[in-house]
Amino acid sequence: MNRVAEYLIDRSRAQGAEEVEVFLSRGTEFTVRAFQAEVESLVAATSRGFGLRTLREHRVGFAYTSESDPPALDALVDEALRNGRYNHPDEANVLPERLPVPELEGLVSPHFESADPQRKIQFALDLERRAIAIDPRVRRVSDAVYSDGSGHVEIYNSRGLEAQFDRTIAYGVVDVIAEQDSEMQSGFAFTHGRDIQSLDLDAAAKEAVENAAGLLGARPVPTASVPVVLHPHAAAMILGLLGGSFSAEAVLKRRSLLAGKVGQAVAAEMVTITDDARLPDGLASRPFDGEGVASQRNELIRSGVLQGYLHNTYTARRTKGQSTGSAVRSYKSVPEVGVSNLVLTPGSISREALLGQVANGLHVSQLHGLNTVNPVSGDFSLGLTGHWIENGQLTRPVRELTVAGNLIEVLKKVVAVASDIRFIFAGGFCGSPTLLIEELPVGGT
Repeated sequence: MNRVAEYLIDRSRAQGAEEVEVFLSRGTEFTVRAFQAEVESLVAATSRGFGLRTLREHRVGFAYTSESDPPALDALVDEALRNGRYNHPDEANVLPERLPVPELEGLVSPHFESADPQRKIQFALDLERRAIAIDPRVRRVSDAVYSDGSGHVEIYNSRGLEAQFDRTIAYGVVDVIAEQDSEMQSGFAFTHGRDIQSLDLDAAAKEAVENAAGLLGARPVPTASVPVVLHPHAAAMILGLLGGSFSAEAVLKRRSLLAGKVGQAVAAEMVTITDDARLPDGLASRPFDGEGVASQRNELIRSGVLQGYLHNTYTARRTKGQSTGSAVRSYKSVPEVGVSNLVLTPGSISREALLGQVANGLHVSQLHGLNTVNPVSGDFSLGLTGHWIENGQLTRPVRELTVAGNLIEVLKKVVAVASDIRFIFAGGFCGSPTLLIEELPVGGT
């Protein structure tokens, strides 16, 4: 056992704690942002800390520190126990049972540490330079970012749990501005992996430029109820809005639009949504959660029917259920419930075949106003940008469109799911393929 964890557990129990948990983490972050061929900002940081959770008479005490000298550790124990005295007792406040944790390979790149900082800086600069060189209408890049990080987590508790894992991630983001006459349009792209070698700089730059330039000349269209196709990134953003509603913690607090709907149809039959913390390429993958409970693939919606919620140990105890390995935390917080890799299961048809089903409709590449979505009711009113679809082909770009509705009602209207899954960060690491919505009222001119 880690000597700091052993000391904290022993001292906490000597001071009256009945159960003790120690969460240790350390990590690195490197983020560089390029602007006008120069480094606009650069962050290179390391972090380390210890979170201590104590249980006495079902009262939770918690404190954290980044120091490891004996006086700091003694003060940490004292603070956690003192904080616990002021909390209300709750019989659901328990530590999880100690159970085996299967290994999960592929979370760490063997090449991560060998990447030179100058190479990372050059990646961001090249991302901006490449985007500007592709199309003369792209005269500036609003964002060109390279970021990576490594993390190490250890969890120990008084029930004999000893668990640890390492993880590396890397990603690039580029957002460009295309201009024509007095019009400007933006385009976004994202590339990700375990290290800088796994990122595709050229593909990201090309996609961002095509997305922006392809919207030049966009015009409003008359208000109509039409089939709507969601680009994978747009669909993943909507999926991310649902993430919080899968939390049993949100359900208990009456903050979930899915509360009370287990066993009910909340989406079309072809919609299956999972939270898979063991996804091989998932940037949020992990062998165990923030309490040391083994991670798993949780099927949340199967063939349109809500199967259940995500749980940590506390919410599972409150509802007489089982933890789904969904506790999330840092060393500065107690475990909460959260998503990992949230995935809308792809279908078997290609994106082209899906578009071929639409004679006259709208393809949405960008959503605006996501922060206005009501997370409890699911009601929304969003701005849309994209292209009109005619006979299965994207034609003229369109803008200044709006759509109002409800997230669950939109999911119930899905009539086709493509195979082209894409991932973005959207409240979790969210992945979705292209979706075809049967019909939505789209407001235009």
